[in-house]
Amino acid sequence: MEVVTVSMGLFGQSGVYQESWVEMRADVTMSYEVDRDNKIATLTFGSRNEYSLAIGLRNLEQLLELASAARLDLVAHAEREPVLER
Repeated sequence: MEVVTVSMGLFGQSGVYQESWVEMRADVTMSYEVDRDNKIATLTFGSRNEYSLAIGLRNLEQLLELASAARLDLVAHAEREPVLER
């Protein structure tokens, strides 16, 4: 079972940093809600929404661009790896 760890810096000021991380299996439940008036999307992860991320439209666009680039990099790397026969 694949587990993905996501680490994100939450706070940084005057040399003090706080971090948070989330580990997700490939089959984790994901959903979203939108606040159209305020242009905010809330992404939720886990069957009981254990982790959520509220993000504005512009930052969501930036996140999608970044995630798309990372996905392309991972796919390209996976295609270059040799397949071991058993």
